[in-house]
Amino acid sequence: MSDKAPEKKVRVIDRRSFTADGELKATTDVPPASPPPPERPEAPPPHPQAEPASPRQAGRPGFLDLVEFFAQQAVYLLSGHGQGGSADRETARYLIDLLAVVEEKTRGQLSPEEKRAIDDVLYQLRTLFVAAAR
Repeated sequence: MSDKAPEKKVRVIDRRSFTADGELKATTDVPPASPPPPERPEAPPPHPQAEPASPRQAGRPGFLDLVEFFAQQAVYLLSGHGQGGSADRETARYLIDLLAVVEEKTRGQLSPEEKRAIDDVLYQLRTLFVAAAR
């Protein structure tokens, strides 16, 4: 056996579209080009009727916004920042009662997050009301 490995032949294929003179080669000389890689498909546009996960993300008020609105107004009135610089406990009590009506009328229809939020807010507002009454 000889120590030399058999020589491999190298095959060169000229894939240029033009000859050395600058003329276009015949199409039979040029192997067909491989197809371009497929483009990544774009995500389809969202369905026009698809809704965001929550109303707050859509820029519309939701249940938690209503609870927050009543709570902020009641805290404002209990803190003494109302008209004349004194606390308006009666109006604050009215807002707390309205929030309690909302809780009663929506009972059993709220998500766990909404239920927890309204229960916590009512507890805190009632505690503030009692403290302001002293």
